[in-house]
Amino acid sequence: MSFTKKIKKHLSEYKEKNFPHLEDGVWRSNKQQYSHILPESSKHDNFLKPYKGELIDYINKNKVPLHHAFHHLVSSQAMCLNFFYPLFYEKKLELITEFIGFKNEKVKYETVCFEKRGLEGEHGRIPTSFDLYLETISDKRVYFEIKYTEGSFGSNTINSDKFDTVYSKFLSPINDDFHDEKSFYKDFQILRNLIHIDDDSYVVFVYPEDNKGIKKGVDKVKSDFLKPTYFDHFFASEWNALFEYVSKQITKSKLQEQYAEFKNKYLEYK
Repeated sequence: MSFTKKIKKHLSEYKEKNFPHLEDGVWRSNKQQYSHILPESSKHDNFLKPYKGELIDYINKNKVPLHHAFHHLVSSQAMCLNFFYPLFYEKKLELITEFIGFKNEKVKYETVCFEKRGLEGEHGRIPTSFDLYLETISDKRVYFEIKYTEGSFGSNTINSDKFDTVYSKFLSPINDDFHDEKSFYKDFQILRNLIHIDDDSYVVFVYPEDNKGIKKGVDKVKSDFLKPTYFDHFFASEWNALFEYVSKQITKSKLQEQYAEFKNKYLEYK
């Protein structure tokens, strides 16, 4: 059974156990019901219970845009919010910066942003959107790309105007082989993230260890895409490693409850 099928099977069982009263949700593209999807009207049930109320208040107050498929239990946006928001709320995001190698580096909590618009937004374009962004007291800028069941980093249709006016201006961290529009768009989904790297900016990928398609792309970052000068500005972690690091260091009972539920929902598939 493929990784994605395992996850959908697990989350279908999760939905049946935790929300037996809810009917199956509808996938917009084909209007069919699936057992790993919540009804769209119940999308907030994709938040884990311990911080559900705080999360709803936060996304409403800060107008965080939820993806059109947020009601899917496989939503990587929901996974991101369920993991990182409680650390933000409890002022514990230093666990994340420590994990990626920034020791004794305090987070500037006023800079934390979920669904951070990328560089294209500065040029009046539809931007890359990072799942999480933060800055530290030494002015490090850190962009997080969170993956779950997405199959791979894909390509995109060539857009010469957008390449010339936007992407071509931010290619300094990228190997010269990808400085032409054809090569850039062939690996667009990963390169549009990596162009955010510079002397003070870092990109972090978090993905499941069993997602071989995403891992294949991650493994090519240093072998193919990134100039050696910027190797230390890219960090990739499997979900299990990040989870274990964080969960072993939290002591507050509400956080412990949150991460026990997170593990049950996202990491204990068979």
